Amino acid sequence: MILVSAQALAQAETAPVLASPMTSSQDQLIQVCIALVAVLALIYALAWFVKRKQGMHGTGTLAMKTIAVLPMGVKEKIVLVEVGGKQILLGMTPSNINTLATFDEPIIHPSSDKQFSFAQKLKDILHQQNTHIAATQSEQKNTNLTDNQVKANDGD
Repeated sequence: MILVSAQALAQAETAPVLASPMTSSQDQLIQVCIALVAVLALIYALAWFVKRKQGMHGTGTLAMKTIAVLPMGVKEKIVLVEVGGKQILLGMTPSNINTLATFDEPIIHPSSDKQFSFAQKLKDILHQQNTHIAATQSEQKNTNLTDNQVKANDGD
């Protein structure tokens, strides 16, 4: 046994020692950078996916539902939200949320299968409101003119 061990030791001493391949510090730096970029890309992709998933399904357990969103600028948007059977039109900016209108009857049914244009529907509603306001102002002018004519006739 000692003889076999001595032979193995002799062969080991005469055999060339293969050095493990040493990588340069540049190669190591490149590997670390690639790994870092991969991890950051994975984090970004997961965050985007989670945000997208929440936007599509919302929070199904709440009695609130986002019906439609209309971007008005880079950070401004108009949002139609359904809460308790009522629909609320909200104006949203990075620093404010304002109620623009409240509708007792739904103006857009979220369960309808037909495609709708939220922007067109909003324009129609605003046009109806503007028409109603213009008609009311016109009636007030006519009433004021009639009152002025009556006063002028009384003065004669």
